[in-house]
Amino acid sequence: MELIILFISCYHQGFWAHDVKSTFAAPIMKRHLITILLTVAVAAASSDIVRSFTDPAVERFNHLVVDKNTGRVYIGAVNRLYQLSPELELVIAEVTGPELDSDECSVLECTTSVNKKLTDNVNKALVIDYTTTRLISCGSLFQGICSIRNLHNISDAAQEVREAVVANNATASTVAFIAPGPPNPPVSQVMYVGVTFTLGSPYRSEVPAVSSRSLDKGKMFTIAQTAVTTGTRMFVNSLARERYPITYVYGFSSERFSYFLTTQMKHTTSSQFITKLVRVCQDDENYYSYTEIPIDCISEAQGGRKYNLVQAAYVGKAGSDLAGDLGITAQDDVLFAVFSESEPLQVNRPSDLSALCVYSLKAIRRKFMQNIKTCFNGVGQRGLDFISPSHPCVPTEGVEAECAIPDPRDRTGICPQSEVDLSYTQTF
Repeated sequence: MELIILFISCYHQGFWAHDVKSTFAAPIMKRHLITILLTVAVAAASSDIVRSFTDPAVERFNHLVVDKNTGRVYIGAVNRLYQLSPELELVIAEVTGPELDSDECSVLECTTSVNKKLTDNVNKALVIDYTTTRLISCGSLFQGICSIRNLHNISDAAQEVREAVVANNATASTVAFIAPGPPNPPVSQVMYVGVTFTLGSPYRSEVPAVSSRSLDKGKMFTIAQTAVTTGTRMFVNSLARERYPITYVYGFSSERFSYFLTTQMKHTTSSQFITKLVRVCQDDENYYSYTEIPIDCISEAQGGRKYNLVQAAYVGKAGSDLAGDLGITAQDDVLFAVFSESEPLQVNRPSDLSALCVYSLKAIRRKFMQNIKTCFNGVGQRGLDFISPSHPCVPTEGVEAECAIPDPRDRTGICPQSEVDLSYTQTF
């Protein structure tokens, strides 16, 4: 596997084949061109490889993060964890697997009667905790546990925490990021985690689909806040979790909210796959504010062609030109998301034809608030059928806060299944 730093003329090469002054979407004919670009400069007329890092023994790099303060590069791979210099020179390579393991083993113990086999450790999450100068690395072994490492030296006193946090196989998705959360945001930071449910183990039902996990020393990676029946966690119910897969693609924080981009079936009885944006308020200790709405990327120029499966995303600042087109300031957050069409015969698999759509986070927040107010007016249904049964929205007066919900006993989101379409009909 090889990692490269590229200097790319984006307009010349066609990665961003659109004029931000008139349109906010672009087709990408091969989704395999979407890659991690460490350095992008719109200056040269051709691509040049400046630095590269290769490990022939590793088939795939799973995750990459760059320390914004030092420029150091960290890579999580299958059975390996790397620390590189800003010039991509190898500093440290840590072996993280394979090890003897079995899906029948719990996160804490494994009886002698269980048949364990040598199992790869696939990196499922790699996150920098800047508050404590730590690198958090999570792998698929031992029901998906995480380790804490020194950001300056990843081989120095690595601490392994026996708590099931991420997916426990190579293919199931995991998204993790650090943002403010209970008990005292914005001072307290937590790790938000979205995980696809996996079959074959009696212990996976204990791992939430979405959760906020503590980063405190004495509670590391446990659910940040818990009560008898609530807490900073959300489960897919036992009737739906095996037949309703949720793929977590990207997660981010913006102005008091934490978000996940997912692909999932439109309903538990539907064969149609769509993209949804999941949101929870960062000061919500019980996930009462958990809400989902659909998000689309549509091309009018192609006859209303809908790119329904998000593949990759990034949140950044708009910049002056794009901000002017979107009616926001240059410091406002913008979501860049690459979507693909579904394959005709396998609707949960992306085709080669893709498109880039750009969304203002202000517009996204307005759509969420519109959805919430619609439910407060007694219109639509509230509840997600893969979490708990839906109920009619009840007229509720005097509620203005975005994080408020009509009935705190109903932990299923506000009108998440209503046909509110967070899409921009864009031409390209």
